[in-house]
Amino acid sequence: MAEIMPFRGVLYAPEKIGDLNKVMAPPYDVISPRLQDDLYARHSNNIVRLELNKITDQDSEGNDRYSRAGRLLAKWLADGDIKQDARPSIYYYTQTYALKSGLEQTRKGFVSLVRLEDFGKGIHPHERTLSGPKADRFKLMTSTDANLSCIFSLYSEPLLDVNKLLEAAVKGKKPYIDVKDDDKVENRLWRIDDVELIKKVQANMRNKALFIADGHHRYETALNYRNMMCEKTGGNTGNEPFNFVMMYFSNMDDVGMTIWPTHRVVHSVKGFERASFLERCGEYFDVDETPYGSDNEEEAKAAFLKKLESKGKQAVTFGLHLRGKSSFLLLTLKEKDMMDRVFGNAMPDVFKGLDVTVLHSLILTKILGLTREAQEKQENLVYVKSYAEALKAAKEGANQMVFLLNPTKIEQVKAVAETGQVMPQKSTYFYPKLLSGLVINIIGSESGALTSSSA
Repeated sequence: MAEIMPFRGVLYAPEKIGDLNKVMAPPYDVISPRLQDDLYARHSNNIVRLELNKITDQDSEGNDRYSRAGRLLAKWLADGDIKQDARPSIYYYTQTYALKSGLEQTRKGFVSLVRLEDFGKGIHPHERTLSGPKADRFKLMTSTDANLSCIFSLYSEPLLDVNKLLEAAVKGKKPYIDVKDDDKVENRLWRIDDVELIKKVQANMRNKALFIADGHHRYETALNYRNMMCEKTGGNTGNEPFNFVMMYFSNMDDVGMTIWPTHRVVHSVKGFERASFLERCGEYFDVDETPYGSDNEEEAKAAFLKKLESKGKQAVTFGLHLRGKSSFLLLTLKEKDMMDRVFGNAMPDVFKGLDVTVLHSLILTKILGLTREAQEKQENLVYVKSYAEALKAAKEGANQMVFLLNPTKIEQVKAVAETGQVMPQKSTYFYPKLLSGLVINIIGSESGALTSSSA
């Protein structure tokens, strides 16, 4: 199952960099052009210059954002701005953050290498991937020969033995990295190079299935890179560095795991007519309306969001706000077997109780007529993270409506992944995001990964 390996990580050198807060960045796929500019301005060694180098008008084949990232990585190593650890290690990583209620919570995990396996062989995806991001990440990986950021995976271990081992190992020790990201999440990283302790962690993880929470494109890219290297080198003993990828492992049974929903803004649907749309929705859903006026919109919104959360604990429920309609609507699936009656065996059972699949299949496809391909290409969809942003969007541009969702449950993610199925795009938003810039894995003969024979 999960064959993890310590490695000689490459980390920023504080004596050269100074304030490590200035060289960190969020994951590449959430960095807007404006944030990219800001990260560039923070420090000449900000990790964004590797992860998401800027495109220029002078770019050409072999002289582009990817080749620049490769040259910068080599330069930073040569200049001592980043340094490779002397001993193979695993890295204990905690993130302390505030819930929306204000309560503070800590997600715990560790960073190591893991042997690459095809999906279904102990490592399970839960979301579909797209060709564009995979091509982008493959170009970056072949130009840098490195894992610049961690894939985020989940495993299940109710007794929390791995966390207990790692917590005991770092107790009373100052973290090597202690930085806050732009969301005020405190990110702490400790290196652990105790061989005997690492062996205990390896043994504990060996029988664990892994579920990818974030980083599906990067995992598939690592598989493609491995296959390319096997072809290029003409052989594969299984112990070459390209057989492993850097990954963050977090226990889904621990209290620090938080999933946020991602809401859907629908726009530019041809022939859309509000009254007939609501009539069709009424065939499948009980509709609960919360009207509001100019003097009580905020109070009505608060009551509506509270009901959305409450009803969502009992049945498939999501909120709806239509442009031009002064009310908030709750749509609750009428009967538990409604999806059976509509789709029968055409839809796997594991999907029939998921809010996102009910929304996409029953409303977006069946009622609004948006094809699966159009949804994947986001032709009529915009995804937003916050309730406030979603409700604001319902009043802007060509937007016609917004659907507000409750979070997907962690056990639902696990159930879908175990069946070999994948959820619709943007079904989960694991919070907080992993920080980029903490540790890099160089994929080369000097990477220092321990092989299974030497660990």
